[in-house]
Amino acid sequence: MSSKPTRERFLTLSSRIMKPVIGHHAGLETLRAAVQSGRLHHAWIFSGPPGIGKCLVATEFARVLLDPQAGADDLGLGGTALASPEGEKLANGNHPDLHVIHKEDAVHAQTRSLRERKQMNVPLDLLRERMIGGHTSDGAKHEAPAYRKSILGNGKVFIIDEAELMDNNGQNSILKTLEEPPEDTWIILVTSRPERLLPTVRSRCDHVRFGPLSDEDMRKWLAEHPGDHEDVEWMLDWSEGAPGMALLARESNLIECANELQPIIQSLDSGTWQKEFGVHVAEFVTNRSEQVVKQNKKASKDVANKQALSLILRLLGMHVRRRLSATEPGDVETGRRLWELANRIGDAEDQLHRGLNMKHVLESLAAGWSQTCRT
Repeated sequence: MSSKPTRERFLTLSSRIMKPVIGHHAGLETLRAAVQSGRLHHAWIFSGPPGIGKCLVATEFARVLLDPQAGADDLGLGGTALASPEGEKLANGNHPDLHVIHKEDAVHAQTRSLRERKQMNVPLDLLRERMIGGHTSDGAKHEAPAYRKSILGNGKVFIIDEAELMDNNGQNSILKTLEEPPEDTWIILVTSRPERLLPTVRSRCDHVRFGPLSDEDMRKWLAEHPGDHEDVEWMLDWSEGAPGMALLARESNLIECANELQPIIQSLDSGTWQKEFGVHVAEFVTNRSEQVVKQNKKASKDVANKQALSLILRLLGMHVRRRLSATEPGDVETGRRLWELANRIGDAEDQLHRGLNMKHVLESLAAGWSQTCRT
């Protein structure tokens, strides 16, 4: 989850559309073919792992749809964003016909209860204000932005980021708009969990699946977005082709935490239980969640805690993956132990998702890790 206020987040994203999209060659080709066909579908799902750039591609797609000087062949190039006044507005993040909806937008909502709530999902009231119209929970009636005429006359694009965070009521509320949208109106649902979208939603959309960047593309991205004194090889291994994960590692000082945990994990690998494991992880989680809440007062601390823990579990998975790649093909016993560790990490993630106590889950994981490596 990005903890930046929505406008800052969108301006950061918008500034990137001036540069070519890195990677996603198959997905971009699918979208180019759709534009060239002259029979462009009005509703789309862009799915793929978190942090790989799906929302960035959605915004670039919107640029081509809304800028009359841009064509299908420009998709992904980014450089034509200043080809027209519309392109300038897109580049500056103030195009009136591009509507990007994030859960963090609730802080700017007209509905008071929406402004005051913690930002854990994409609520129905936010969809009513920003896209579909209707009565919000405070009784106010909102005109549907999706059914207004486009201000600049080139159509409208609605992007719902983290669309899986719409509950069933929210998803059901957009069905009519997905099925019968106004002319020259396009809707893009961006999600890392398409299975959480209702079948009735999925059936009304064309689905484009995006994968992680290749090592070559990820190296190119890191070269264009360098960190301070950064271990590029570590970042490549950590990010697994997801630039967003690289950004999260930088924002959260994860590399420092990884260096502190390394001798503790090595001790667990030798079969020795380490109580310091839970202490270091809890410290990282606390610091990260406080950082998120400080940047965004309406961010949910519980969600921030879970997301910080997911970074640690991903870090442990990276450690296991490295060991697996270094294991000799004939070393069946070591391979068995490492696969068991991978399963333990997955079990811990499931337990945290179900709301089990963080301290107990971490203690169980550390104890199980050392026990697996002793047997």
